[in-house]
Amino acid sequence: MRAVGLLLVASLVLVLLPGLAPIQAQGTQDPKALAALYKTLPFQNVYPLPEGPVALGGTVRTIKIGFSQTGFNHPWRIEMINSARAEVARHPNVQIIVTDGKVDVVKQSGDIADLLAQGVDAIVMSPVEDAGLRAAARKAMQAGKPVIVLDRDVSVDKTLFMGQSNVTMAAGVASVLVEQLKKKYGAPRGNVVEITGLLGSTPAQGRHQGFESIVKQYPDIKVLATGDGQWIREPAVKLMEDWLVRFPKIDAVFSHAEESSWGAQLAIERAGRKDEGIMHFTHDSSNQGFCSVKAGLFLADGNYTPYLGHIGVRAALYALMGKELANKKQYAYGFKYDLPDLPVLTKANVDQWLGKGWGDWDRQNCGKYFIP
Repeated sequence: MRAVGLLLVASLVLVLLPGLAPIQAQGTQDPKALAALYKTLPFQNVYPLPEGPVALGGTVRTIKIGFSQTGFNHPWRIEMINSARAEVARHPNVQIIVTDGKVDVVKQSGDIADLLAQGVDAIVMSPVEDAGLRAAARKAMQAGKPVIVLDRDVSVDKTLFMGQSNVTMAAGVASVLVEQLKKKYGAPRGNVVEITGLLGSTPAQGRHQGFESIVKQYPDIKVLATGDGQWIREPAVKLMEDWLVRFPKIDAVFSHAEESSWGAQLAIERAGRKDEGIMHFTHDSSNQGFCSVKAGLFLADGNYTPYLGHIGVRAALYALMGKELANKKQYAYGFKYDLPDLPVLTKANVDQWLGKGWGDWDRQNCGKYFIP
């Protein structure tokens, strides 16, 4: 989350920059790097545990945590794994088995079945999408295992869901968009396109809901098109290339992910339309994203941390120990813990956050790396 990101992962966000190490597909397992990372992690007061062995019913035995990740295709996901490993490294009798869902519901469902077959004590999962992972989550609960769901929810009973509010965050980003359109035209009007995250995932649904809740208040703000950017760069490039052909005037791009914003910027650059001043509003809170806010490439970045793995592991251990999961709230699908919202980043406050996001960043080439 801070300078230690240099030790952990060279972000895929920086694939166009030379001289950066490749991403570690399953996260770092270096004890020194994990110990350094742990000191920087947010939410230290959420279900805290002292360093050392974890006893269940007065007995210290090996505890196996199964961590089912959506996929290893994005550095945000790897940082979540790193934070989980950082917690596990503090407890010598706790082991973690991490699986790569490859952004495929069938693969991730199979991963969870395999983890159960291996006799894990608890499941921590961040699902590809809601509908496709309900059966797998239900099976784990029926097996008597604590099920902790991070970031993306599944609509079945579970031990605990933990995440920030995507709706609130996206509404904050959309509010900045409205203000920038007012600044440009003297009134809230203009043409906007929306690049979503993976359709069917709860963060994409929440971010779309937050965006829509704001722009629908202004009839002169026209949403020309919405497309599935899948959280990654290449689909966003293709979407933006198409929209640049279809729409002669685009004022702003509202993206659910920084990778999508960079993809859109790349398409704009290639189309020779950079001088039109198309504005970009995004989410994901990487250090390079904050750098892009500083450079003026993004006018807002929703502050959504990937560092959830450690609190997911701790929640699972609390459940196994029979400890109370304090401050949880009952809802339609079991219980949830609402993590605090973080401020939307703009030029007004970005200096306070530079270096406090996730992943590596290039100070010298801040805001320039996306150009081919």
